[in-house]
Amino acid sequence: MISVLATPREVLRPIKKPKALRACEKVALAYFLYLPCLGLIRHLSTGPLLFLASIPAVLWVVWQAQSRSTSRWSEIARDWWPLSLILVGYWAMGWFATSPRQILEGELVRMDRVLLYRGHLQALIEAAGPFFPGTLETIYLLLYAIPPVCLGILYACGERSQAPRFLLLAFAGTFATYALLPYVPVISPRVAFPSADLPRYNGIARGINTSLLDHLDISTSVLPSGHVASALSSALGLVSVLPRRPIVGRCALVLAGLVYLATIYCRYHYAVDGLISIVVASAVSRVALRASPT
Repeated sequence: MISVLATPREVLRPIKKPKALRACEKVALAYFLYLPCLGLIRHLSTGPLLFLASIPAVLWVVWQAQSRSTSRWSEIARDWWPLSLILVGYWAMGWFATSPRQILEGELVRMDRVLLYRGHLQALIEAAGPFFPGTLETIYLLLYAIPPVCLGILYACGERSQAPRFLLLAFAGTFATYALLPYVPVISPRVAFPSADLPRYNGIARGINTSLLDHLDISTSVLPSGHVASALSSALGLVSVLPRRPIVGRCALVLAGLVYLATIYCRYHYAVDGLISIVVASAVSRVALRASPT
């Protein structure tokens, strides 16, 4: 009988030497080259601009060095450390924040209230007490663990050679969504309407979430939702690289759906934010697959 999970020997077995630059790395480089270009257009100050310009240079040097390495540990590191770029790319967008105008927020929250109250979404979530609301808060809290967990599942299934393809889809949808953040500045409903439409239950996870958002989140925009894009892009990547294990991909897609639900119910995003992210991430992922089918 064939084992579902890979053995440590299979995980560490060297794979075919990759090209000098993987498709996923080209996507990341394109995004990080876009940032200093946008900085020039937006007249970013010298310090942040130089920092943004240094990122693609450093990435290029590191990836060129790794492409010449024959060490299996270097190959494994090349799969894992780029996941940190998801957070770096998000925080870098913080330099493009503009003065809040609150033009769209009123219309967006009206649409949300139709969904929450007329559509009974809030009542359905809270029908069984604090368990499901707490679960949504926890899923939102653990959002940025989703990409490494998905990559770990890929390794466990013995498909380490598919890591570049997974990263391609994870990066393409996520970075394309991040790139749109400076163009439609929208304030989070939790901030724009601080005492309205709040969840009934407040637990430990919500306290941690709000504290992290208050101190570590960017204020550029919440439209489109980078959180939804990251979760969905990782799920689409897993679906693509594990076609013989559809249950794994479906579970990842359900988790991404719960992330979207959490952003609405917990008032971290408007429903439109996540919807736009779903459209952008899905479309860009399909283009990336066609451009790099193997």
